[in-house]
Amino acid sequence: MSIFSWLFSKNTEKNSMVRKWIQQEMKKVDIENPDVYALFLGLIQSAVSWGKSDIEGQDDQSLQVSKQYLGDATIFEIAAYTYYRVEIWLDKEQPELAKQIALPIREWIAEKFHTVLYVDERLFNQLFEEQLLRYRSLTSAGKDLAELHLELEQRILLTKGDRFNKQSLTNDSSNAALDSQYIKSSLIKYEEINIPEAIASIQQYCEKHSKKKFEDKKSKGQLVNKNHEQRDYLYGMALLEQQDWVRACNAFTKVLAANPKHYDALIQRGLLYGTLGQYVDALQDFTAAIEVNPNESAAYLHRGKCYHRSLRVKDKSLADYSEAIRLSPNHAAGYFGRGELYDEIALHKEKQALEKNDLPYAHVSEEFLAAIHDYSQVIVLETEHDAAYANRALLYARKARAYQNRDDITNAIADFEKAMSLNWEHGYLYKQQDEMKELLEDSQLEKEA
Repeated sequence: MSIFSWLFSKNTEKNSMVRKWIQQEMKKVDIENPDVYALFLGLIQSAVSWGKSDIEGQDDQSLQVSKQYLGDATIFEIAAYTYYRVEIWLDKEQPELAKQIALPIREWIAEKFHTVLYVDERLFNQLFEEQLLRYRSLTSAGKDLAELHLELEQRILLTKGDRFNKQSLTNDSSNAALDSQYIKSSLIKYEEINIPEAIASIQQYCEKHSKKKFEDKKSKGQLVNKNHEQRDYLYGMALLEQQDWVRACNAFTKVLAANPKHYDALIQRGLLYGTLGQYVDALQDFTAAIEVNPNESAAYLHRGKCYHRSLRVKDKSLADYSEAIRLSPNHAAGYFGRGELYDEIALHKEKQALEKNDLPYAHVSEEFLAAIHDYSQVIVLETEHDAAYANRALLYARKARAYQNRDDITNAIADFEKAMSLNWEHGYLYKQQDEMKELLEDSQLEKEA
């Protein structure tokens, strides 16, 4: 007799608590993003659908037979068998995910049915395990689906409870044959339709989960690599603080070996190459940084300085300074670098003009005016930029000596005063400031005369 034969006097669809429960639960399932609980519900729904596919086309006699096998006890028998088939598939096809999926489904089956059937939980789990062992033993003995179906058929026959038992089967073989025929045909349809659907849903979940697991693993690996990069980069920065140039350079090289597109590491190594006198290498790193992020101004600024101060390539330096300013118009460094470059070009033109006695042109070149403009812009952005005041003062002073214009003289004096007040290291400018004051006095005397 079935373990449930003594529990049910009416194993019918009308009395099925599982059918009512599954209708409510299925409404809550996210079909697009199923989880393991959704797979469990799908398995139970498959079991609930057993025996229902051809009810409309059945004759009255077959219909009466089917009504006796649509209750909770039969649903459990089908659910247990379906679970076994899913478990076998998982062990073979998805061993890594087998326990993750099968164990919770098994626990939920036990929890639901021992509650519905009012069976002691410990006893139910024991009987459930014994039932699964029967299927496993048949499979391990090399039995095919026909043997499994025969075992399942016998168990389904016994779910009619006290309305049917082994003794009455012997006394009423005609009814037993009709019941057996109904069960066999229903099992064939279940095997052809529902079992593949149940396994397909498990397979889809596994494929999606495996992909997500791979992506998570990849993401985790990338995060680990990112952390290593950050660790090595910070180590390089710490070595910079200690002015350990060579080891700092090696640290940034390690970062770039793992990630050749690490923008900050390219910048820092480029600056170190410049410090170590390896200007071509520095240029290569700044150029690589520009290729990584062409919309960031720092690489243009530092490459511009490299061209300007080390390689003396003025046209390329001017282009890089101007691009750095375009990308970061509120940063003073670009203006100051370009101002120095214009200043140098202007000074060179002044010397050439003086050699040719072309005094009117000496201090009004385009570069001279551009240098004053850029230094002035630096001061607007950084009002205490002492070097900008000092450099602009020297420009005004050069022009003042040539033309003795009062505005240039007073501007030079004011800028000298400001530069020295901001930084005592500009004390060397006192002599030039005194010279400008003398020029101012002389121009005043000439005016009075």
